[in-house]
Amino acid sequence: MENKIILIADDDLDVLESTQYMLLDEGYEVITAHNGEEAVDMYKKHNPNIVLLDLRMPVLDGYDAFFNIKKYDPNAKVIFITAFSIDSQKTEKAKDKGLLDLMYKPIEFREIVKIIQKYS
Repeated sequence: MENKIILIADDDLDVLESTQYMLLDEGYEVITAHNGEEAVDMYKKHNPNIVLLDLRMPVLDGYDAFFNIKKYDPNAKVIFITAFSIDSQKTEKAKDKGLLDLMYKPIEFREIVKIIQKYS
């Protein structure tokens, strides 16, 4: 496997760290962010292959982070992850801008790997 860079943005430290460690064990390079603003900054700095973006985060939520990332790189590959209900209008707008997928927590780790492999 060529080394894929995955950006995980989630304000839940347990989810962030456990996903990070599991992906590292799979051989991925993993970058993390704790809020939407950090996610945008880390995207610009590292140009990851795929972004796993929580929707509910402080500073910038996942939707705003998504639209900022897509403004910077229209070809960015982003997958939303959430444990909450979604804003249908914002999600449809994101799909129109190239959102790859939406996953609901809790997510089995194998599903995360499968979706990364599908889109990378």
